[in-house]
Amino acid sequence: MVQSGAQPQSAPADVGDPLIGRVLNDKFRIVEALGSGGMGRVYKAMQSPLERLVALKVLNPQYSEGKDPGFQKRFFMEAAVTARLRHPNTVTVIDYGRTDDGVLYIAMEYLEGQTLAQLLTQHGPLPWMRVMNIAQQVARSLREAHRVGLIHRDLKPANIMVLNQEDDHDVVKVLDFGLVKSFLPDRGGANETEITQAGVILGSPQYMAPEQARNVSDPRSDVYSLGVVMFQMLIGRPPFMAAQSIDVIFKHLNEAPPVFAAIWPGHTVPQEVEALVMRCLYKRPEERFQSMDEVLEAIRRAASSAGFSGAFSSPRNAITSGFTPLPGHGSGAHSGAQTGPLPSPGSTGASTVALDIAVEEAPAKPSVRRTLPLALFAGSLMLGLIVAGVVAMRPPTSPPAPRPEPIQAVAPAAKTPAPEQPAAEPPATAEAAPEATAQQPAIEPDVLAAPLVPAEPVAIRFVIDSEPGGARVMYEGRVLGETPLELPVSPDADGRASARITFALDGYQRVTAIATGEGPVVRHTQKLKKKSGSRSSSDRGSAGYKDDPY
Repeated sequence: MVQSGAQPQSAPADVGDPLIGRVLNDKFRIVEALGSGGMGRVYKAMQSPLERLVALKVLNPQYSEGKDPGFQKRFFMEAAVTARLRHPNTVTVIDYGRTDDGVLYIAMEYLEGQTLAQLLTQHGPLPWMRVMNIAQQVARSLREAHRVGLIHRDLKPANIMVLNQEDDHDVVKVLDFGLVKSFLPDRGGANETEITQAGVILGSPQYMAPEQARNVSDPRSDVYSLGVVMFQMLIGRPPFMAAQSIDVIFKHLNEAPPVFAAIWPGHTVPQEVEALVMRCLYKRPEERFQSMDEVLEAIRRAASSAGFSGAFSSPRNAITSGFTPLPGHGSGAHSGAQTGPLPSPGSTGASTVALDIAVEEAPAKPSVRRTLPLALFAGSLMLGLIVAGVVAMRPPTSPPAPRPEPIQAVAPAAKTPAPEQPAAEPPATAEAAPEATAQQPAIEPDVLAAPLVPAEPVAIRFVIDSEPGGARVMYEGRVLGETPLELPVSPDADGRASARITFALDGYQRVTAIATGEGPVVRHTQKLKKKSGSRSSSDRGSAGYKDDPY
């Protein structure tokens, strides 16, 4: 795969690379390097005897079977699960294998185009009809994955390619099923559990569903992530942003997404389309669309209600000039200037992270639709950061996110068009816009769960400790004491509670963690690391990841 018109992400120099020019298993002659990540590299290669270009994902030698017994299984599991997928909007896995000297590789189709992240950086927010066209293709790709029992778990603009194929434009390919999880009982057995990295959550904080942050496997997490991607395509930034990944996750768990007008007062997105996006972003999976089929139907219905009829299509020049760029955004194909509300591609919240869970938590409540096994594996090549001791929820003093009042989506009657008004510019910076807690509109109010009016909740007793003990514990800006100690925390409507806690001990690294769980007692023991020296990512049982679309 290649991204035309853009530099490869951290592409290594070919000089001195022993794989350049080599032929793997008499099939793939490596031509050049396209990019690199924490676990390996991606190369352009020529497949024999077909003489076609492919993208080769090659594992770094340090992740051999001897150093990480489970990693080879995870690597090939990614290839195996992606190879099940045949939808034209999903990247195709051609082959995978291992050479005699231990080189592990996956061969995928070679794509010429750009990622959605690059498209948004160049053009800013997209017209809503174009967004619906891209979103429905993503939904179709994910629908097939869900039907065979797979969840993507890392859907984001960097993992969506937008291509030109002859007369067709805005052709979507969903990439990187390396964080995919199985949620069907017959696919989540012992073999898959054996290759799971226990206690580690992988994903991209800006696009992570609340239940995914709790390590709960649910296909409706992809519905949430698609909602975040649509939000960003329409408004120019994700709904939740913060300097630290842990804060972004906390917002996903506790804050209502801002209404479009709070970020861009002069936006022209139809109310029906905004309602569609907000429905995807409900905190509780059972209140979102329950399948990608429902998402696709909602896209069709929202477009029809907004006055658009017929199939979505992109004009021949859609990639470069199919719309008028917003002020402050580049309009040319090579315009990479980043202004307005767009986050930088390398921002903290946009990267894929591994969250090290250091909490003993009671089993999560079963899903409304099915019991979902927790079988996690990772095989992507993205370089990210590792956040210690994170499982997110809300503090006891925070009120629950406001529940939305339904807004009936009705097709507008014919009326005299109002005089055109110039659209207001998006805010100069993403952080300048306040994040409103206004009510979320909904497309189908009749299927929403009725608001719960619980009795006064009984506080859950958190038992906080550290290894070694005696660490100072800070909570909501005040020092509570030294470990071990107890902390009462009020639960939410689901009977779960959380507390964001900072641990400090002389000679050890300061760490902030969010403990979460169900009562009556939740125990959280935080392991502290000494300041002197540092361990490599492989010592932690997980690898760094980079925002690499392969």
